[in-house]
Parts: sequence; structure tokens; C-alpha cells
Amino acid sequence: MNLFFDEDSQKILVDAKKEMYDLKHPYVGSEHLLLAILKNKDLEITKFLNEYEINYEIFKEELIRVIGVGSKCNEWFLFTPLLKRILNNATYYSKDENKCVSPYNLFVSILQEGDGVANRILLGMSIDLDLLYDKFIANNQIKNNIKSKLLLDDFSINMNKECYENKYDPVVGRESQIERIMQILLRKNKNNPILIGEAGVGKTAIVEEIARRICNNDVPLKLKDKVIYNMSMSSLISGTKYRGEFEERLTKVISEIKNNPNIILFIDEIHTLVGAGGAEGAIDASNIFKPFLSRGDIKVIGATTLEEYAKYIEKDKALERRFQKVYVEEATLSEVKDIMKKLVPVYEKFHSVKIDDTLVELMINLADKYIVKGRQPDKTIDFLDEVCCYASVNNNKNDVMINKIESKIEEIEEKKNQEILKRNFKKALLLRKEENDLKNKYNRIYTSKDFLSNVVCVSEDDLYNVLYNKTNIPLGKIFQKKITGLKEKLKKCVYGQDQSINYLTSYLQNIDYIKKNKVPNYLLVGKKGVGKTFLVEKVVENLFHKNCLIKLNMNEYTREHTISKIIGANPGYVGYDDSGCFLDKLKNKSFAVVLLEDIDKCNNKVLNLFLKAFEDGYFTNSKGEIINISNCLFFMTSTLKANNLGFIESANKYEDEILKGVSNIIEFNDIDEKSIDKYINIKIKDYQISDIENKKKIIAKIKKEANYFENGFEKIETLLDKYFLLLNV
Repeated sequence: MNLFFDEDSQKILVDAKKEMYDLKHPYVGSEHLLLAILKNKDLEITKFLNEYEINYEIFKEELIRVIGVGSKCNEWFLFTPLLKRILNNATYYSKDENKCVSPYNLFVSILQEGDGVANRILLGMSIDLDLLYDKFIANNQIKNNIKSKLLLDDFSINMNKECYENKYDPVVGRESQIERIMQILLRKNKNNPILIGEAGVGKTAIVEEIARRICNNDVPLKLKDKVIYNMSMSSLISGTKYRGEFEERLTKVISEIKNNPNIILFIDEIHTLVGAGGAEGAIDASNIFKPFLSRGDIKVIGATTLEEYAKYIEKDKALERRFQKVYVEEATLSEVKDIMKKLVPVYEKFHSVKIDDTLVELMINLADKYIVKGRQPDKTIDFLDEVCCYASVNNNKNDVMINKIESKIEEIEEKKNQEILKRNFKKALLLRKEENDLKNKYNRIYTSKDFLSNVVCVSEDDLYNVLYNKTNIPLGKIFQKKITGLKEKLKKCVYGQDQSINYLTSYLQNIDYIKKNKVPNYLLVGKKGVGKTFLVEKVVENLFHKNCLIKLNMNEYTREHTISKIIGANPGYVGYDDSGCFLDKLKNKSFAVVLLEDIDKCNNKVLNLFLKAFEDGYFTNSKGEIINISNCLFFMTSTLKANNLGFIESANKYEDEILKGVSNIIEFNDIDEKSIDKYINIKIKDYQISDIENKKKIIAKIKKEANYFENGFEKIETLLDKYFLLLNV
């Protein structure tokens, strides 16, 4: 397909620039384009206009009378926004004809815009533009497929036009769904496909691909002249204040589609039809559509999710049977790889970056495993876009240089203006010269080959940094930096548990703690107050993001019905539609550290729920949703006896079940006198005590009363506050 301007059109554009230059006008506008058309007297269109006393001399004279002639020639040829629209519309019309842009396309585009200097001058010459347009069409000076503006254009997007302007990303695969949709569209009746699938699987992209194939003539013969319009119900409803206004507008749009068999309507989120515009006593949009859908008067492609299809469309049996279902499954990893091969060059060009093939492979795997929210290929494409943007912004040295020069120019302009206000013109002149030098430097850099061709290479660290910002999961150098020195940091704040800290940090040191299929979980065993919970909190503080920690006190889950606080209320019970249960907190987190305190105290059903999830890598909530926990880290605490790992007497029945489901058991020592002394000596610094003898007596009393082999550090801190605060009072 030749998408360029033909010889006559190219000559007209050159002449339009000359007319603008000769008249010393600042911009090339619609008036110069029409003047250039009239200048080419050999064109049929010019001869047609001459019959209506519209010729080059008369039009130019009127143009000079209305606008005048400028005082200075402009060396730059800048097009007005209106002229750009005229050229874009002419290009679009010519693509419909599968030909070059002709003078006919240019002239009709001028008339169809209805605004601009050219049309205003024609009106000033007492020319009836509507009559001129109708006679021009009737005179067969242009092909019949040059269309007047439809009401549908105000409430929808022409997807064919968007394809011509390359606004859509390429689509890979989905051949079976595309073929199925085309077959449904070619049916005589009930020729309305509806795409059903989870958000992010590529339903809209499939329709975009069909529009692209129509533009490229890569469709069956009966679909070649079709135009797909993407209409949203919100734009159709907006502005309808009074009863009946919405129904009237929708009926007119449907009539336009019915009268133009080449239009295919695409409604994304088609479940919004149900109830749309259905005010008191009014008919909603779905009931207005139904008669036209069943008879095949109009062709509609819909798209919605499984949940919303079941909630809205499926309940309306009359509406459901008018659509033919096309299921769109989530893309597999192999399909995502094929998609990325096509998309990576597009994003590389847009962001001026370069991505190595090995990094693309890593990017796909990282997005698939660690970005829990979303579906393939959408979440991988989003990750690709963010990585390219991050690399472009953070690694582009030219951007930094340009920003510095811009800041310097603004600073000098401010100083110059202040000097002018002080009437210090000599200094202002020097500042102006400095400003001009910087602007010249700015232009040289901005237009240099090095700047224009500057390409930033995406690194592995960029991938990990973006992933950490999205999910709080530390990988690569981020993890290595955080884990370095962690053991020493923990030993400074957790006393008497060096062996437990060594075990835990050695487990965490292995990066596979996240990559294992089985959910990593640790049982921290020891008496109350020895520092189990405190150690977990310090690990999260130093290794992960503080918002990652979720704590559950399992003493609150001793009864069977408390399982609803984990998975949510069952259907029919109070609170079913409410959020706030444990899994709701976990659902939107790609990564979390969960601390289950006193796991041996919970009900057997609650315990089995967690142990099963550790094995499977996911929970299922009361609504049937799958909550992925494969990236989460679970810690459990228990008051098991340190000598034989036996539960305290009241929890013996759970011992075997917990030990089978636990990945690693870390025993905590009973705190000894040495640890107590170290703890007291550090904490005592917070209290300003001048009486040394009295201080020693109080410390001895605390040690005796604390009975540290039973109560732990918590009791020590309570006694310190009790005695030393009283002493201060």
C-alpha cells in the first residue's frame, strides 16, 4: 500500500509553503493550502471551483484583505493544528482507497473540517459551503467512500484510523480466537462475538489486531471494507441531563450503524450495557440493543471478565443468547516469549534503550513468578515498560546535562529581568549574551547525532530495582547488600541467641528461599520472652520493607469458627462481601512476611489450613479466589520444650502435624545470667541514676525477682521501668 502523497499533492504542499513565505505569514494554514490548489489550474478540482467564481486571484485578494501581509518573512515552515488535522484526515481517506493522497482528498478535508481561515474566507465570498460540498460529491470529483462525519465519531474511537497511525502494539498468537471472531461476524444472524477472560489476558488487543488486519486487507472479502469503532458507555451517557435524552442518543447511534453495514461496534466492558441509562421508568441500554442484535442488523463485539459476565450478562438470558462466547485464556510462558520478541523492539525505540535477549528471558520469568497481581501477557508487558522507563530516566547522561543547562538558562533569565527592572541595561546585555550562548549550546546538544542516537543499555540491576519498587522483594545486588552484615546487626540487639541467629541467617543467605516451590516457613521454638518475635521483627526491619510484616496472634484462633477470620465469611453469612480477613490483606501483596505467634495454641482446622497452604503454595478464600503465597515468608513461634521438641502438655495432639509441615526448626536457648546482665547494662543507660549504690541494689533486686529462666526479657524491661521510674519520681 502506497501511503505517500501523489505528485500533484506534493506540488500543492510546496506551493502552500511558498504562498505563506510570500505573504510573510507566521504559519502554513488551510488558506495557503487552498490557495495552492487554486494556483494549479490544470487540476479538475480547480476547474470545478472556477465555475463558482473561486479562482487564485480572487481568493488571494480576499485573503490579503482579511488577514493582510506580514512584515517579516519566516524561515520556519510551521503547520497550524488545523492544517495537520486536514492532512491526517486526507491520509486516512486515501488509505481507505488504497491510493496516494490526492488533491481531492485535501480539498474535501478542508470542507469537512468546517472551520479555519480558508472556509471563513469562502463564506465571506458568499459561497454556500454545504451546497458546494454536495455538488462536488455529486459531480463525482471524489470517491464515494469519503464519508461525512457520523454522530458515532463523537462517542467512540475509530480503531482503523488508530491502526493507520500505528497507535497499537503488535499482537502475537491468538490465531484461534481471531479466526473464531471473524467466523461469527460473517454469520447471518447472531453475528455478535463476546470475548470472555480475566483482566490482562489481551481481549482488547485481539480486537485491535482484527482492525489492523482489516487495514492490511488480511481478512476475508466480506470484512475488507469494515470499520471498527470502540464505543464506551460512559461517553454516551455523559451530558444527558433529561429523561429520554440518553435513549434518543443511543437510538440515533444504532440507526447510523444499521444504515452503514460496514461499521462494527466494539464495546469494552460490555456488562456496563446492563442498567446503563435505566433511570426510573426508562429502558436501559441492553434492552435497546436486543432487537437489533438478534436480527443481525448491527454487528457488535463485546469484551468482559468471567466474573462480570456471570454477574450481569448471564443473568439476562435474552441478552446472553444474542452473543457467541469466545474464551480468552491467560497466555502461557512460551506465548509470552513470542509476544515479547515482537514488543521489545517497539519499547526499545520508544524509550531509546537496548535490552539483551538474556535479560528479556529473565524479565519474563521474574514477572511470571513475583508479580502476583495481573495476568499474562499484561503484567510482563507492564514490567517491560517500567524497566525501559527506569533505565531511560536513571541512566541517561544527556538528559542530566540538558536539565542542568535548562536550569542555568532559567536562572540567568531571572537575573536579566531583575537588572532590567533596575534599569541596569549594560549588565542585562551581558546576561543576555550569556543566555544566548547557553541556548546555542542547548540546541547543539539537542540536535547532535550523539544525543538523537543516544541509547541506554538496560542492566540486570535495573530489572531487580524495578521489581523491588513494585513488590518489595529484594533480589540480586539489593538482597546481597541487605544481607551483608545482617548477622552482626541481629546479635547486637538480640541477646543470648547467637546460635539461633546463625541458623536463621544461613537459611536466608540462600537466595532460593524465595524461589522454592514449597513456601519457606520457619518454626521458632523457645520459652516465652526469649526474643522469638523480636528477632523476626528485626529481620524484617533490616532485610525487607517494614510494610511487609503481617502478624497473627494464634491465641485468637482457638475455636473452629475463627477460620472465617482467615479465609473470610461463607456465602450467606454476615460479612461475606466485606474485606478485612487475613487473605484480603495478603491478596494484593506480591511478597509478605507472616508471623504466626503461638501456632500451637490455634484450632486444629486453622492449623491444617496453613500447613496445606505451605505445601500447595496458595490459599483459597471463601469466594473461591486463589491467593498465591509462593513468594511469602512464614515464621511461626511456639513454646515447645527445648530439650526434646515436645509440645507443652495442652498441645501434644498437634506436635506431629506441625513438625511434618515445617521446613526448618530453630531452637531458642533459655536466657542465662550473662545475657541478662548484658541486657540490663545496655537498658540501664536509658535511666539517669546518680546514686550508684542504690542502682546496684535495685539491679540485684530485679535479677532476683525476674526469675529469668521463666519470664525472659519482657519481665526484665517491666521491672526496670517499675523500679527506676519510681526512683526518679
